[in-house]
Amino acid sequence: MQRLWDIYNRVRQQDRMQDIFLGLNRSDYMLHQDPDMDPQLKESIDERLRRTDQSAQFHVNPHSDWQGLVLRQVEFNLMASSFCGMSQRIVHQHRQCLSLCGFSEESLIRVPECNAADNFADAMATAVQLYLKECGQSSSGNSSVAAVMMVVSSAESNAYDQAAVFASLVSRHPHIPVMIRTFEDLHATTGRLKLDEDLRLFVDGRHVGVVYFRFGYVPDHFPNEETWDVKYQLERSMAIKCPCIQYMLANTKLVQAALSKPSELAKFIDPSKPSYSHILSTFAKQFTLTDSFGLFDQEEVDQVIKNCRSDPHLYVLKPQREGGGNNYFDGELVTKLNSLLEQGDHFSYVIMERLFPFVVENFILTSPDPTKRREMVSELGIFGAFIGRGDTVLLNEQSGHLLRTKLLQSNEGGIAAGYGCLDSPFLV
Repeated sequence: MQRLWDIYNRVRQQDRMQDIFLGLNRSDYMLHQDPDMDPQLKESIDERLRRTDQSAQFHVNPHSDWQGLVLRQVEFNLMASSFCGMSQRIVHQHRQCLSLCGFSEESLIRVPECNAADNFADAMATAVQLYLKECGQSSSGNSSVAAVMMVVSSAESNAYDQAAVFASLVSRHPHIPVMIRTFEDLHATTGRLKLDEDLRLFVDGRHVGVVYFRFGYVPDHFPNEETWDVKYQLERSMAIKCPCIQYMLANTKLVQAALSKPSELAKFIDPSKPSYSHILSTFAKQFTLTDSFGLFDQEEVDQVIKNCRSDPHLYVLKPQREGGGNNYFDGELVTKLNSLLEQGDHFSYVIMERLFPFVVENFILTSPDPTKRREMVSELGIFGAFIGRGDTVLLNEQSGHLLRTKLLQSNEGGIAAGYGCLDSPFLV
């Protein structure tokens, strides 16, 4: 985090700095079930929601009152928001599966369309147009073409999802060149990355207007100084970054914990507007391990630590980093929490109220017995595309969805981390 902050400070001291921001985001939610839900109501909801074949027997009713069920935000992803490509393609696969299982044509369209990859491609194309309008002209010559450069891992396990985004971009916007490069490709020793006197970015001699990061979000992605220097050169360039380093710094669990407090959210959204209460209702309670940030006083911090030790099943310990498989639950939470406090590390983790998602029954293809119906829970991600300049919002659109499903016994749910599977919603 300190290295990112150092780069940000260096960049903002420049005479010129790109002020157009592109965000391709995903906000993740769980359908939280009130532990104190009336048993009779729970039985009624179970009958309608627990299995797809049962749900198909009821008509879609958008006005249903699902008392005791509420969407709660798990986290907000600002960088390398994955599976926009695969979620667009999985819709047709699941419709085929339902058809083979005897579901009616009317039931098939209850698996909603998802155009996340196309929408993300369109947002990148819009960013390229804005870039050319603002930065295409230069003292060294004008440019009518600028490329999108995807920064990826040299050992990418999620290559097919990235390829789907690539395919959407080149098919929908064939006039925009697309490049795929790794940090290693751009090391100074290769001579492939250059900035001109106006800080315009050129890679392999090609003008780059948008840098789309699908890599570079955890410490392990920066193994040496050469890689950190590449990050700095990209950030200081006039290319529009997705996301820029300011967004990376804002996309921490600490900031999300801050925004979960009504007083902090009110700084950005008028409390008198309905959107304020709607957004606030999706937030789970979150806490820092110190009063240093001014979000909680020491008494509140001490109380939540005490609660975690006595009832660890009600909380999750989450790190200030991205990537799956890094949370602590139950007894492991207590062990890790005690270790952090003994080491005096009060800053690298936050505590979040644990969510208890509604349980469904389904089949999972990666299980030892894919024909066995098993209990599972799901996490719904809503993709969004955002372009801003200063305080002006240029684009802010919902861009599709992702549904990930995991076994009930699994605490983590990341697909790339090996915990969850791609799924599709079925409208009820």
